[in-house]
Amino acid sequence: MRQLIATLLLMLVCMGAHAQPNWSLKKDEDGIKVFTSTTDNSSIKAIKVECTMAATPSQLVAYLLDIDKQPEWVYNTKSSTLLTKVKDNELIFYSVTEVPWPCTNRDYIAHFTINQVAPDHIVIDSKAEPDRLPRKDGIVRVKSSIAHWDITTTGPNTLNIVYTVQFDPGGAIPAWLINLFLTKGPYHTFEKLREGANKPAYQNAHVSFIK
Repeated sequence: MRQLIATLLLMLVCMGAHAQPNWSLKKDEDGIKVFTSTTDNSSIKAIKVECTMAATPSQLVAYLLDIDKQPEWVYNTKSSTLLTKVKDNELIFYSVTEVPWPCTNRDYIAHFTINQVAPDHIVIDSKAEPDRLPRKDGIVRVKSSIAHWDITTTGPNTLNIVYTVQFDPGGAIPAWLINLFLTKGPYHTFEKLREGANKPAYQNAHVSFIK
């Protein structure tokens, strides 16, 4: 029995080690680092962004909750619309992303949840729900997207963000074309996120579920 338990524990450790992405740094500029990693289950590389920014937790969360503002900061987003407010910290929204010609624009439905797990730690999870709405003519639905944010307070007005995402855009976009945009898109997004969260409208923001 002891030998069996030891074997199972070793298998779990090996599986966990195997599951860890081998991140490759692609861009490091102005407090924003962008990494990519190949994955076993997709030809599309996973993305990780590490970012520091001057803001309070409520500032950042208030800006993220303004779904209609996403075209201001999310790379190549054409429109974004709130569908359902499940709870104060849980939303479902619909977004359309512009894709360079000759490929077709993409849309996706995201289930977005924010939780403060400790006084200095907020986590956000976002998962695509492609079957929630009927498909639209002329737009390809994103098949899957799983994103995770770790937001840590590192000072009175300073945050550290670690963001990871794995997605499948659906349709016939060649993986090499997507991978070309994996660095430019995330860097632009987090650069604009920092600017947006520091606009006057958000500087004194207070979010009820953020302490």
